[in-house]
Amino acid sequence: MAAKAYSYQPLTASDSIRLLVLDPSKDDKTPLHGSLMHTTLADCDYELIEPYTALSYVWGDAAQTDEICISGQDATITASLASALRNLRDGTRLRRIWADALCIDQSNIPERNRQVSLMGHIYSLAGNTVIYLGPPSKESDLVLGSAPRSSLGVWPSLDQAGRDAIIQAAKSDILNRPWFGRVWIFQELTLSRDPWVQCGRSRTRWADLSSLLLYNTPANGDGKLKMLESMNRSRQGSNAGNMLSLLQARRGLGATDARDFVFAHMGIASDRRKVEGAVPIDYNATLGNVFARMSLYVVESEGVDALLALLDKQAESSNQPKMPSWAVDWSRPPSAHAPMYVNNMTSRVSQASCPIACLEDEGILGLAGHSVGMIEHLSVPLPWSSTLDLKGMTKYQQTVANIAALYSSTGGVYYTGDPAGRHAQVSLRNHKREHEELCETLFEEWIQFLQGLGPGPADAPDEHTAFLRCFSAWTQQQTARRRVFVTRESTDMLRIMWEYLHPSVAVSSLDGRRLATTPDGNVGVVPAQAQKGDHIVNVMGSQASLVLRPANSSIKAAARVKERLRAGMGPASPNSTAGSQDTGFMDGVPFKPGVTPVKHYVVIGSCCFDGQVPWAVTQLPKDDGKVFICALN
Repeated sequence: MAAKAYSYQPLTASDSIRLLVLDPSKDDKTPLHGSLMHTTLADCDYELIEPYTALSYVWGDAAQTDEICISGQDATITASLASALRNLRDGTRLRRIWADALCIDQSNIPERNRQVSLMGHIYSLAGNTVIYLGPPSKESDLVLGSAPRSSLGVWPSLDQAGRDAIIQAAKSDILNRPWFGRVWIFQELTLSRDPWVQCGRSRTRWADLSSLLLYNTPANGDGKLKMLESMNRSRQGSNAGNMLSLLQARRGLGATDARDFVFAHMGIASDRRKVEGAVPIDYNATLGNVFARMSLYVVESEGVDALLALLDKQAESSNQPKMPSWAVDWSRPPSAHAPMYVNNMTSRVSQASCPIACLEDEGILGLAGHSVGMIEHLSVPLPWSSTLDLKGMTKYQQTVANIAALYSSTGGVYYTGDPAGRHAQVSLRNHKREHEELCETLFEEWIQFLQGLGPGPADAPDEHTAFLRCFSAWTQQQTARRRVFVTRESTDMLRIMWEYLHPSVAVSSLDGRRLATTPDGNVGVVPAQAQKGDHIVNVMGSQASLVLRPANSSIKAAARVKERLRAGMGPASPNSTAGSQDTGFMDGVPFKPGVTPVKHYVVIGSCCFDGQVPWAVTQLPKDDGKVFICALN
């Protein structure tokens, strides 16, 4: 008769866990048998005779399954877990093991929430942790068999050739296994008191493996060894970092459930208590809700710019369902885009807390915004500068050198300033016309370069041509000005353009982005996804401008955002007159019910336009009539 499917008994205490008591067998082919015992973390902390082993492994392909008989009832497990259990099984003794897929009732969401919140304690209280990497190989046997037994003072005698062979075997096999790409491993490794690495039945201590591979080995130049060094350093350190730093470092790793990109780091984050209050572990919550809550926490704890920087590092727009455009998709690896350029005037932007409003049920983030303009024309996406033959652009590079030499010969760059920031100027003496001619040549080379990039997208073949016409008009306006056009003393678009085509600059704000023009003739850098008609907006207190796309709005949602934002702005301005509509004021932001509009947008990314000054918290933009409530969907 077939065994019944396993039915879990509920856990009762707040720190209750289950442990698999695995039956012994000397035959690897013997079916897996065992039982699940209930205990508490408090009891485990005082267990001296039979400590348990915590298993750290990759769940593997859910379609590849095996069976384990638990107290006469069948439980289906992945083939990966079955392989780990067979290789952990002792020949004569029972073995206590904690494995998440078996010891947590995965179908019971409230239990799953509680158990995941305890996982940090589960790994830290285990007698040891086995990191099971999978079946053995020739390379894994070589590496694990060569590791020192440091606790016994036994070190292998290896010459350099032998060490090189071991390191190569580790890089090609062990360090290339899926476990090293899992999001959960950081917490599991960091909190384990005695971790072991195992392939098949061969195992060695993590500390000994690290000593073998990192001893006298420069890790800086090798990605695999650098990863190992970073993991080892985090294990030895007392503070793994705050939640944001952990998410940034491990963004885009492997996880069976994408919500674990957030949940897997809570046990080790230095700001764990605050994060748990903002983003409770809840597997009933949608992925979009979890990522949005985490993104809101970033805004509240680190500021708007921290969130914008993360969105800019997103390789492309998220395709997760019901994901707000302002929420970071932590499941995607970061792009190689350089941070958006910011000019020296941003140092005057106060980093004080700015009022925000969030409607979590509708995924709307409300901020104070100021309309700057609109995108009229766009270039094609610019190639990454690393792919260009910059030294082959001899006429352009020589012109840059000639302008730099002219600056040196006429006294160099000097600065003027006002409360908004520093402004670079150059003394041209009697060389003004020479400077204009050199700058004209510089821009001619730029236009020729842009013309060679192609006719533009198939659905708008004339758009690139229209952009070039406006760009050319902008360049003609610049040549007569006493701006610094090249070198690191240049600013705004001139600095961005100089960096992009300079051979010694590794990455540029223009890499993979577009140039754009506005109806008033200005030029800037925008994300590749930007479109004609997108709005350019400054957000109060942010060092960057945003490209936003108008979105469908709801009168009800607009009213709720306005009320939430007004509530965060404090009492009326002391300058408000009786009967005025200014009923809320914070650091110079007027709030006018019935007058201040609410505009709904989706976020495209940050941008930079020539001469555009960000909105300082402590003062209103010059045209305060363009202030509005920005509702990001």
